[in-house]
Amino acid sequence: MRTGILAHSFSSAYGIYEAVRDIHGQEVFIILSPSPHRSRVTSHVANLARLVLISLKGLDSKPLRLFASRRLTLLRGPFHDQASVDTLKKLSLDVGLHKAGVIYREPTIDAFRLGILNHHIGKLPSYRGRSVLEWSILQGDPVGITVFFIDTGIDTGGRILISEDVDVSACKSVAQAKEYLFSLDRIFFRKALMLLNDSEPSFQLNDGTGPRYFVMSKLFHEVVEQLLKTR
Repeated sequence: MRTGILAHSFSSAYGIYEAVRDIHGQEVFIILSPSPHRSRVTSHVANLARLVLISLKGLDSKPLRLFASRRLTLLRGPFHDQASVDTLKKLSLDVGLHKAGVIYREPTIDAFRLGILNHHIGKLPSYRGRSVLEWSILQGDPVGITVFFIDTGIDTGGRILISEDVDVSACKSVAQAKEYLFSLDRIFFRKALMLLNDSEPSFQLNDGTGPRYFVMSKLFHEVVEQLLKTR
């Protein structure tokens, strides 16, 4: 199976690459789109510098071999640009792993045989949108992670591959809990790819019945901070 990690930053993509590259039958690629906050040249120069630094820091040639073997692709524009979509199609990828701060358009999603997986720090279909960790705690529900195939909506993709509770009782702040949950992306993406190696993976239905949450107010946020300390 050919898997593409979609990101703006080489550092964040490479952590996932390291976690999934040794799965049996996997060919893993990193596809970087320029950061929306930088020019294309500045963004790509920064990513190549990170590649070299990671290699030197760890005395590890794998990042350089990744570049030399053409498993690192630097796109000229956003993932939705036609040239980017054409490049993705040429790579003949089966599945994408979402690590970029964008909402994908249909042509980009369709460039992958199976689709693009997202690591969501909330339990779907009940918690979609923003501040879902905070809303889960406020309402006394389990905190968790969902890995699902996206569509063009906000956490509305219908096929859920993994949905698990995650214990955040060791975290003493919302920021610490979020950092912990986001850091589990490589672990959960690895689980998801191993499940997809099964010839007939099973999916849960994300039926879209759950409400969409928005950024929590400061007042409620302070309540959640207190609740988290007592979990």
